[in-house]
Amino acid sequence: MTPGTPPTTPASRPLTVALDKALDTPFTHGTLASLPEWLRADDTCDVDIRAIGGPAWTGRLHRALALRPRAVLLSRPTPAPPETVKELAALADAAQVPVVVDTPWALHPATTDVVPALRAAAAQAALIEVFTAADVPPAHAFLDQLALVRATAGALDSLRVTRLDARGHGGSAQCGSVPVSFSGCRSGIGTTDTRLVLRGAGEQWRLDFAAPSSARPATVVRIDADGEHLLPTRYETAHRAAWRHTHAAATSGTAAPSTLHHLAADLALFPVEALSA
Repeated sequence: MTPGTPPTTPASRPLTVALDKALDTPFTHGTLASLPEWLRADDTCDVDIRAIGGPAWTGRLHRALALRPRAVLLSRPTPAPPETVKELAALADAAQVPVVVDTPWALHPATTDVVPALRAAAAQAALIEVFTAADVPPAHAFLDQLALVRATAGALDSLRVTRLDARGHGGSAQCGSVPVSFSGCRSGIGTTDTRLVLRGAGEQWRLDFAAPSSARPATVVRIDADGEHLLPTRYETAHRAAWRHTHAAATSGTAAPSTLHHLAADLALFPVEALSA
């Protein structure tokens, strides 16, 4: 069974979900409606899963953990002090409440399907490049890029931020012996676009993502001496995949690929001035 995939035999009832105001949207309700055997938005009874999102999320997550639900989904967290996130991770561990961090590219099925191949290719890579054009605060896009590289290539050893302002971001890092380049611009013109390119001597990989709420699927292309190879398309958003991982964590204790510990490690690389962005 693929990690994060609900069991073929559903539970006796769908797990109930309480949504933060920031997540009480048609997009989230539509996503939950696509998993009717496993999840149901309903905060009028005992709640199995609590979903947290939006800015100033740390206090609300602390309160949610105190209620000891079966799991928590933390959706698109904004930058926060890493020490605070580490404390929340320790609190969740002590309460035995799994917290799944919903991030738009690291949890995308197009990414998770090829992680073993990407990790093997990253060990031989000469360069990894990540670019984003989206109408979101650059610090938020930068944090999501860090999560994507961690998922595909591994933990970063260092991060040097060369630009982080209202218009965009830039930076460089090391992932083992492989240099990583980050860049992005805030733009409301055209379509949202995120692209990761892994360049090596024997093969290259290219992952292209649309807006997180878009129906346009991500594409994964591997390039080698025989040409370009388009991998099978996965028609699922990262947000829906995050809900699958949350259900699996709540029902079978399956470890999520994106957790508070990973988020804290990424935030520890951020410059202090970006942590309240």
